[in-house]
Amino acid sequence: MGASDKAYDILRQRLIGGYYSPGAQLKEEPIARELELSRTPVRSALKRLVQDGLVNADVGQGVHAPHWSEGDIEETFQLRLMLEPYAASLAAQKGGDDMVLQLRDSNLRMSNAIQANDIDGIQQANRAFHATLLAHCGSPRLRSILELMIDVPIIVRSFYLSNRDDLEQSLSHHELLTRAAAARDGDLAMDAMRLHLRMSHQRFLQHRESFQQSTPQGDASEPKGQRKIQN
Repeated sequence: MGASDKAYDILRQRLIGGYYSPGAQLKEEPIARELELSRTPVRSALKRLVQDGLVNADVGQGVHAPHWSEGDIEETFQLRLMLEPYAASLAAQKGGDDMVLQLRDSNLRMSNAIQANDIDGIQQANRAFHATLLAHCGSPRLRSILELMIDVPIIVRSFYLSNRDDLEQSLSHHELLTRAAAARDGDLAMDAMRLHLRMSHQRFLQHRESFQQSTPQGDASEPKGQRKIQN
């Protein structure tokens, strides 16, 4: 892996995991120093993040971690509701046994992470599950449209607002989707994904006030702390 790819992967995971406060400036020099890299690969990584829509860049103001409004999140949920059930249906029909094994592995990792109160582990397992379905849907265009969308709720830290029942319910939906894929049942996979996304949307609406209150205050250049699963 090249230095630019290393910097990109680390910064992308930090942004997805909510490591940086909304509006935090991502400066080349301190990042390069922290990662023990030169500024050139860090600059390249930041450009890729801008192209991916994961950070904001304004002339004369540098690169900043994004602010996601409720409207942004609402639009993302609605787009996912229209597109991701179809992708799940295609994947269930085309994915095969290898995909099912990957889905089961993601479910096991998510279950273990829930038990361990490991938010990062839950995020990673959840993203791996959805990314696996997209990777096997057989439509590069659909995959490219949805790949960034599956990260948006993570960027705004919706997992930090979820309680254990929420997370267990999400895992049960993943398990239903896995059974649909094992049975090559596209209709069941479509219905299961639609239910999964609708419940995720409803949880977000329920936690809206908590979401607003959780926005870090103070110096936006400092990374925010971790939180435990709410019981």
